[in-house]
Order: sequence, then structure tokens, then C-alpha cells
Amino acid sequence: MAATFQVNINIMAGVDFTQEFTINNADMTPTDITAFNFFAKLAKHEGALNADTSTSDNLVYKAMPFATTIANGVGGVYEISLTAEQTQKLEEGKYVYSVVMQDGGGAYSEVVSGLAFVNIAFGHMASGTVESL
Repeated sequence: MAATFQVNINIMAGVDFTQEFTINNADMTPTDITAFNFFAKLAKHEGALNADTSTSDNLVYKAMPFATTIANGVGGVYEISLTAEQTQKLEEGKYVYSVVMQDGGGAYSEVVSGLAFVNIAFGHMASGTVESL
């Protein structure tokens, strides 16, 4: 199983986001992830609940899923991504994210997690006057 790594990422709201990761074996050669599945999510904090729809008998978590893609299976490279439409819905601030891998045998393990810092892209700022520097 892969070890869990902590990696912080930066996301610009209103802009497409893609982050690439590589999984290596203990001897630093790439792990063949061709038959693996990846799942990733972004939330304001770990265990964030949707207050509008959760009940004590039915907890509903509030998270945004990343799309996951194997970019180079033999090379151990996968990507997580969000569209501009998804990132536009994010408020500026600090979030947490996690990526879970399902190996060819069906076993699940968290491979990377960390903080995601969301900033507003300059081109998507509210309308107003911009003064030259």
C-alpha cells in the first residue's frame, strides 16, 4: 500500500484546476496504477455536514468531488481536477482535501491529503474601477 502524503494545493476560483501526483514504489520506481481507481473530495473541514439536509438519523456530508484521471498508468501518474464552473462556487479561504486509491485487489487507502487554499482569480473580481500601479 502507498503511504499517505501531506501536500498543500492552491486553487483559483473561477479557473480550471488540475493537480498531478505520482505514486512510486519503495525503490522510487513508478507504481503501475493502470487498474486502480481514485476518489477525491474537497470540503471546508473534515466531516463537514450539510446543515440543510442532515438529520440525526441521516448524516449528509458537504463536499465537492474532484474528477480523477489516470494520466500515465505505467508511470504512476494520476490527476485530480475541478472545472471553472466548480471552482467559481468556492469561497475564498482554507479547505481540506483527500485522495483515496482503490488498488487492483479492491483495497482502499488514502494516498494524499492536505490543505487547499482557494483564492479569487484576478480576472473574476467584482466589477469596479482598477487603478494602474
